[in-house]
Amino acid sequence: MIKRTWMTAVVALFAVTSLYPLLWVVLQSLKTDADFFGNQWGLPGRYIWENYGTAWKQANFATYYANTVLVTLASLVGGVFVCIVAGYAFGKIRFRGRRSLQVLFALVLFVPSPVLLLPVFFINRDLGLLNTYAGMIGPYIASIVPMGVLLMQSAFAGLPNELSESAKIDGCGEWRTFYRILLPLTMPTVATLCILQFIGVWSEYMWAFISNTNPKMYTIAVGMAQMASKKYVYGFGPVFAGMVITSIVVILVYVVLQKYFVQALSEGAVKG
Repeated sequence: MIKRTWMTAVVALFAVTSLYPLLWVVLQSLKTDADFFGNQWGLPGRYIWENYGTAWKQANFATYYANTVLVTLASLVGGVFVCIVAGYAFGKIRFRGRRSLQVLFALVLFVPSPVLLLPVFFINRDLGLLNTYAGMIGPYIASIVPMGVLLMQSAFAGLPNELSESAKIDGCGEWRTFYRILLPLTMPTVATLCILQFIGVWSEYMWAFISNTNPKMYTIAVGMAQMASKKYVYGFGPVFAGMVITSIVVILVYVVLQKYFVQALSEGAVKG
């Protein structure tokens, strides 16, 4: 009983520590500048909901949101599709060079992302893809592939071969066995990939900034940074409101998919 009480207290402490910064940002987003400078740790003297309207309209968040949704969804669908198909090939199909390709995918994980920024920038420049959606989406898809393929390969490899053999006996071809029988069993891993890709692309700043010189192509992360640099123009309240607007979608996506994420982690722990 005492051990359980201590564990509950520790978990509660971690929860409060994690949630307090978010709550603090929400409170600052509802303050005037006078409240912010006068009492940063207290409740607002008057709740200024208009800060959200200011952030959305004057900081051009509507355009940034539209760009981010388009780029994120395209990168999510494309990246996860490639990872699923390639992971199935590595996990269930025997072909020449399979081991060597797996090693190459693993080695790519050790290459720091900043090292690749300059080569990818020059490739996009030479292909005329700067200031385009394709110029952002392509590298985002490529960024998830090495880790995503290995995760999906592990998920498919962990499924009993008897499932595939039984499906073939019943007349299922390779494709039908894949998407009707094996793929549904890997959905926790797929959901984990979706969460990682969504959060990674939605909050990514560096590539979205250097690949675009046209403000109309900025994503929400770049737009938020631009707004923060003009905090004395818009006011601190709208800047914090912009932070809440930026993060709320990520929080909602994680809440919706968290059970699959936890399930995938649990299965990985059991297999390990």
